[in-house]
Amino acid sequence: MVAGFRKPEVPRDQLVLWSARLDDAIPSDHPVRQVAYVLESEPFAATFREWEQSYVLLEGKPPYHPRDLTGLYVYGMMNRIRSSRQLEAACYNRVDVIWLMLGQHPDHSTISEFVARHGEQLRGLLRNTLEVGIRAGLVKLEHVSVDGSKLEADAGKGSVHQKATIAAMLAKVDEQIGALEQEWLQNEATEAKLFGQEVPWAPSELGSRDERVAKLRRTQELLKDALAQIERRGAEGGKCKEIASVTDPSSRSMKDKEGRSKPNYNTQAAVDQAQGMITAAEVNDRAEDSGQLTPMLEQTQENCGGLPAEASADSQYNTGPELAALETMGVKGFLPDSGQSSACPRTDTPAAEALAAAQAGETLSDQQWAALPKDGQGRIVKEAFRYDAQADVYVCPMGQVLPFQRNSRDQKHWGQAVRGQYGGCPACATCPRAKVCCSNPSRGRTINRDQYEQHRERMRERMKSVAGRSRYKLRRQTVEPRFGYIKRGLGIRRFMRRGIEKVRTEWSVICTVVNLGILVRHWPEVVKVLQ
Repeated sequence: MVAGFRKPEVPRDQLVLWSARLDDAIPSDHPVRQVAYVLESEPFAATFREWEQSYVLLEGKPPYHPRDLTGLYVYGMMNRIRSSRQLEAACYNRVDVIWLMLGQHPDHSTISEFVARHGEQLRGLLRNTLEVGIRAGLVKLEHVSVDGSKLEADAGKGSVHQKATIAAMLAKVDEQIGALEQEWLQNEATEAKLFGQEVPWAPSELGSRDERVAKLRRTQELLKDALAQIERRGAEGGKCKEIASVTDPSSRSMKDKEGRSKPNYNTQAAVDQAQGMITAAEVNDRAEDSGQLTPMLEQTQENCGGLPAEASADSQYNTGPELAALETMGVKGFLPDSGQSSACPRTDTPAAEALAAAQAGETLSDQQWAALPKDGQGRIVKEAFRYDAQADVYVCPMGQVLPFQRNSRDQKHWGQAVRGQYGGCPACATCPRAKVCCSNPSRGRTINRDQYEQHRERMRERMKSVAGRSRYKLRRQTVEPRFGYIKRGLGIRRFMRRGIEKVRTEWSVICTVVNLGILVRHWPEVVKVLQ
């Protein structure tokens, strides 16, 4: 006998008796209970007490408590509900959200205004989750990994224009505003002649004209902001196209990993190795990651009360000032050489063995000479030359000495490089290896060394070790999975707010949601420290 289809459990016209209490509708181990418990815990108490002081409660309709709206915002994001209208709907049709909000139904305008108004307080929630994580032993600051990822701005590719185009658009808007204001003044003068100071009616087009002027002024401010952003980026130095988005001027047109160029923000995160909690979060409009390692570690110290013992990041973060700052902080860094791939260098390749022999001052064989890596000009790389700190000279693989010649200064994206130049060796002109070493043997080879070269050398030695490569690989299980979870697990690939400050708030809340998810997954350890 062939089985039939499943019969409905409850016909729609049958009387249903729901739980007598709202609390009975939510299982005891439901994540919404744990989120509410954390937000009501002692580590968050001071934050919400201070938050309450920003409200005026003397008159008018009582506002929603910030803890309730915060819970709605973060819990909604945990469940891929991000827009204020979706959150408003969830307050009516999701039992878990109804339980969280205790039956309250804020409208979408209230929710949106709350997020826009209380950005500073919302950004402070990340530190509260870290306090809970530290108490529960989920944050240990033994190793922190830093990385960045491009996230789309709330602006389309078509909103990006050249500086000249934006200036022309601004001139047109200025002209339209001037025409409307002139029209208003003429109408005022005409009405004054006809009726004196008392006008028996209000012109029907007054409201629409005011709305048009207000809209044009908003457009005017965006265009001015776009031009200001272009000027600021140009003043920062480096190659910079004179373009900007007129929808969200704070965003910047830059390529993502797929090679698509569109308005993006560069999101930064520092992640603790113990359980993957995010210890620092930041957003900027810079296309590169250089110079952003130290600020993330400083924010980690501010949020967690201490610096990590170790830190890892990819090669884009490797600059001289950053390496020097790591040593000053007492943080052991693990970063590949700038300009190299993010993979750790191997020490068992012919090239690595030839470099090691050159640095040890050994006489190289023909095979080793052939294996030495070459630079873009076909010359053996600088790393094949051994620096003698005591004599302040470089020694080439042939054993010839390149003495110090002069100092020079060069402006880099990370600051000013003070370079010492070494060269002027007469033996280069007759050296049998000159073709693979010098562009012009008669002038010899020149080696430059700036004030941060000693820090780079120490980092290279650390990254050559088995332990160094192993510590660097921790990025694969710390910071990289966090970005993957944000984009795939939470479904967040695009910001919903515009302007750098609002975007910073949104990114901080996203990272707070990630940390809350980790606290929920380790609930037995968390509940012990919150009881």
